[in-house]
Amino acid sequence: MNRFTLLISRLLLVLAGMSLLAMMFLVVSNIIMRQVASSFGGTTEVVGWLTAVMVSSSLAYAQLSKAHIELDMLVARLPQRLQRLIQLLVAVASLLFFTMVAFKLWEYGTFAMQRGTLSQSLRLTIYPIIYLVAFDFSAFCLVLLMDVRDCLTQGRET
Repeated sequence: MNRFTLLISRLLLVLAGMSLLAMMFLVVSNIIMRQVASSFGGTTEVVGWLTAVMVSSSLAYAQLSKAHIELDMLVARLPQRLQRLIQLLVAVASLLFFTMVAFKLWEYGTFAMQRGTLSQSLRLTIYPIIYLVAFDFSAFCLVLLMDVRDCLTQGRET
């Protein structure tokens, strides 16, 4: 499961980078087009989608590489055993919370697909983006599950 999680996290990180590049290209192109002729319609909407994809796609790799901010000033002074317990509690709470987020995103994607929900400006279906973000959060939950496992087996710190 470790190699699989690493592979998925890296692929999602590449997707996040591609989303960032697409956003930059779209914004710069829109600025240039505004000076030359008329700007693209729906740029704000597409940039919003790409931002959601970029952020959600980078979560799993950030958690895997421990790139998130940790406030451990108080915890570092506690006994090692209590530190591990707090790490386990935080990992379990994070897993539960983000599992609910992923589940609700899958539900919302299904709801948007069934209702035929369209975006406001471009009138495009939005459920594929919602499903992609739901998949990203599910991959993040997989990494959090590994963190819980590692806390229970006294592995790497969370």
